[in-house]
Amino acid sequence: MSHKVIDSSLKSILKVTLPMVLSAMSTNLMYLIDRLMLAGYSIDSMTASVIAGHFVSTFSFLLIGLADSAEVFVGQYNGSKQYEKLAAPTWQMIYMSAFACLPCFLIAYFSDYLNMYPSYYAKEGIAYQKILMYFAALPSIKVALAAFFIGQGKTRIIAISIAIGVLSNIFLAYFLIYEADMGCSGAAIATVISEVIQIAILAFVFFKRSNRENYRTFQNRSFNGCLFKECLRIGFPISFGNFIMIFAWYVMQITVSHVSKDEATVFGICTSLYIFFIFVAEGVNKGSAAVSANMIGCRDLGSIEKTRKTFVKISLFFGAIIAIPLVLSPEWIIRLLNMASDDISRLHSEIKICLILLAINVTIETLLYSIWGILIAGGDSKYATIVNQLCFWVIVFGPITVLYCSMRYVSVPLLYTLVACWMVCNQIILHRRYKSLKWYKRLV
Repeated sequence: MSHKVIDSSLKSILKVTLPMVLSAMSTNLMYLIDRLMLAGYSIDSMTASVIAGHFVSTFSFLLIGLADSAEVFVGQYNGSKQYEKLAAPTWQMIYMSAFACLPCFLIAYFSDYLNMYPSYYAKEGIAYQKILMYFAALPSIKVALAAFFIGQGKTRIIAISIAIGVLSNIFLAYFLIYEADMGCSGAAIATVISEVIQIAILAFVFFKRSNRENYRTFQNRSFNGCLFKECLRIGFPISFGNFIMIFAWYVMQITVSHVSKDEATVFGICTSLYIFFIFVAEGVNKGSAAVSANMIGCRDLGSIEKTRKTFVKISLFFGAIIAIPLVLSPEWIIRLLNMASDDISRLHSEIKICLILLAINVTIETLLYSIWGILIAGGDSKYATIVNQLCFWVIVFGPITVLYCSMRYVSVPLLYTLVACWMVCNQIILHRRYKSLKWYKRLV
């Protein structure tokens, strides 16, 4: 029986990280294409989907943050050669996702009473929100299954499942939005079907004979209370932080939508682009956590430092690549926006300013996430989450709320400038935490 060896070499790091970057890009591209399709259907539909998407993400990312903890345990088990335990963390997080189905269903059922939308976004926004909330536990099941493969560095199957899911989503979204004239509801249904397809592919490989025999993927299906609690202990700070953070973004989105329809449109467009380009940070974070967990499992601190420096170079490289379409060649984005159903040429100058800020934010966030991945691999998720939350509330949410309540002008460029300051503050504090080595402990 052969097992994948993960070390600190550039080749090994890229083998783990590049598929994760491409996978995140594919997933985020799916959401971007959905938004562009809805923009062609109606700018209001696109903006409503962005607002509703933030509401649903508040709950789905709460669950995803918990499910992600399985990756830490799989990586450390793999690094310490306890191969017979690899499937157990995945099963615990599948059970967690199953337990969450009931509250998600209740929130979806009462969506009509959770209406914070301006009147011009309410109908489409609630329809989109309701469908996705019924199935808000699906992404965490997908993440739990993916953790089994990511922790071992076997990321190709993740890329394949996402690619198939994205392609199916594109065709379904086009048919349901335009041909069936379902607008936001069609986009939501296409997203749910895509998630089901990805879960089916991962589950098929998870349960194939070689994995059942070598990693006991079926035999380890029993509920393990101790492991379940440990997964929650590692995952809860991240998941709760995600919940608070995304809910705050949702509130800010609602706030901007009440400022003016133009600002809401700019925010919706820029947020959709930000969600797409943040694939680099997401992929680097996953790769950093997977590689570092293996290094911690075999107690190799020197390799972790080498890995960190490699991820800094990778982050800067991707940041430079992203700057090309956002800063040097924004015309292609403007041309895409000109295909929208409504004339938004008056907003082009503000959008271009936001694109520059987006390029800066994505680069800083990628550097931040590379260190965050190492801290998570060491089980130090609570500290990173507390720092992230404090910086966000003091630097971003607080000032925006004060400006809005005092009837002063709130703009999207101002918001993204504050986000850049938040990221820089985060980066400085978490780098000091990394240097302290307080995160370096063995969990398994």
